[in-house]
Amino acid sequence: MRKSRSSTQTSTKYLSFVVAVALILGAASAWTPKLVTPAHAQTPPPAQVEIAGVAAVASGRSIANFTDVASRTSDVEKRGGGPIAIPRPLAGPAGIFQDEDDGFDPGDSAGISEIGAHSSTRRHRVRKKEFPGGTDNGAVIPPDTQGTVGPNHLIAALNSNITIETRTGVVLSSVPAASFWASLGGVYEAFDPRVLFDKYNNRWIMSAGANAASPTAYILIGVSQTSDPTGAWNLYKVSVDAAGAGWADYPTLGFNGDWIVIQTNVFTVSTGGYVGSYIYAFDKADLYAGGAGNYTVFHDSTGFTDYPAVTHDNTLATEYLVRNWDGPSGVLRISTITGAVGSEVLTTGVAFPHAAKGWQDAAPLTNFAPQLGSTARIDTDDDRIGNSVYRNGSLWAAQTVFFPSTGPATRASAQWWQINTASGSVGVVQQLGKRDDPSNAFDYAYPTLDVNANDDMMLGYSRFSATQYASANYSYRLHNDPPNTLEADTVFKAGEAPYFKDFGTGDNRWGDYSNVAVDPVNDIDLWTIQEYAGVGNTWGTWWGTIALSEPVATPTATATQTPTPTPTPTRTPKPKRTPKPKRSPKPKRTPTATPTFFWSAE
Repeated sequence: MRKSRSSTQTSTKYLSFVVAVALILGAASAWTPKLVTPAHAQTPPPAQVEIAGVAAVASGRSIANFTDVASRTSDVEKRGGGPIAIPRPLAGPAGIFQDEDDGFDPGDSAGISEIGAHSSTRRHRVRKKEFPGGTDNGAVIPPDTQGTVGPNHLIAALNSNITIETRTGVVLSSVPAASFWASLGGVYEAFDPRVLFDKYNNRWIMSAGANAASPTAYILIGVSQTSDPTGAWNLYKVSVDAAGAGWADYPTLGFNGDWIVIQTNVFTVSTGGYVGSYIYAFDKADLYAGGAGNYTVFHDSTGFTDYPAVTHDNTLATEYLVRNWDGPSGVLRISTITGAVGSEVLTTGVAFPHAAKGWQDAAPLTNFAPQLGSTARIDTDDDRIGNSVYRNGSLWAAQTVFFPSTGPATRASAQWWQINTASGSVGVVQQLGKRDDPSNAFDYAYPTLDVNANDDMMLGYSRFSATQYASANYSYRLHNDPPNTLEADTVFKAGEAPYFKDFGTGDNRWGDYSNVAVDPVNDIDLWTIQEYAGVGNTWGTWWGTIALSEPVATPTATATQTPTPTPTPTRTPKPKRTPKPKRSPKPKRTPTATPTFFWSAE
């Protein structure tokens, strides 16, 4: 998915490429027909495959201070360049693989509401705060809603700007996305931002793609030098294709104790043809120390948006990746990265979790979801994985799906999974649930999730309906709620007006994703950033958070996770890495001898 440029020249070049891709995909008529959707896997699934990586070093690196970048950014740059319409994320070629009550009392000035947990007689308190994230500067659609929480700050990373706020919503600094990466040189466009906070090392991690559909395309990755994101960052760029033939679309981001992992879908610059999945396993300790930017890259022709997990276990020797495999058959695919740093192995197809019922990959129309006050509809994209998380022996993942599974799709739903990773049970579906409305009154799309130390889960998403403006919503479940269920569908930021902004493409973009993150201060509270329709035909993003406490109202921080922020940015010559428990000389691999293929009970 490609993002804003700051000049008319690059904007013209970009829009020309959009038209070319539209012709290639047979969708040149104002982008209204259904586009090519992610393809399906062969049936039965192929055997697992081990792919050796290639060790490499970043193409360039620099150090940038966020506050300095902000002070040098002119008012013109802050307003952004000409308007850029962003087509939906590109897809792999077909045949190769592949309730209204919101539970919120607006009159509750303390921001506290009490909600019963299904049939349980136990009650819990939910304290909520909501306030703006990044806003629409009129230059780009969609925002690619992304943000996360740290011990003292929030970062909203959008295609328009990267904004740092306090945890109460006070904006401290904001810079155009490309300006943040400019010190690397040769970066005239940054898109598809992702941002995470590593609570084990008190570091922020950010990634993006650069220079879409260009021979000079890059993958970008940056890590803060301290827990203060307004200070110095170690930035790196990696050339996608030394020959200039390929570029990277829709990069995704995850990490564990050893690696920061970026996965991206690579397409040819000349024709937009799909090349394959490139997975970059960066040496996390090297990046944190401001090193050369060492990484191992894997090329997987059977991969597509294999989402690397955010791993809530700093000792786990495996990094998991989850991808949608075959929607109509209800199948996902799990892959792993294992081995010593510098000699990693990617094993694809260690398991194929299976639902009892399938879904459709995409809606029958590009603009599918209805909205109040307009006959124009909103794009809900496809069923690729929205994000994945590892916690307490399970993989969790979220995705948009479309029902019914056969015939024309009539609704979009937010689907979530919990999948076992225990030896001998890898791929067993432990839970599978949805925020779904069989009456077709509401559509739910762009879900993401995270899980706290108690296995409580928050699912954030956008909600659409002919009776409402597009809103920012979440649901959550407590670990002892009935299996496969969610609590109330909560509107934490209501839409304010109809929305249609396509910059001439006909595609009313939304998303393309969102984010949910557990609070690093106590590992209990949960935050989300979601998109909503603002006044004046604008998009907006909004923070929502819930504080779960049982039985007291204020969670106490755990003894092992109390981040100590540095009040002023200081560079440590060689940052110390959080000690890890001793690992066996040859870490036990989680992949099984042959791929497992499980059915869920749903």
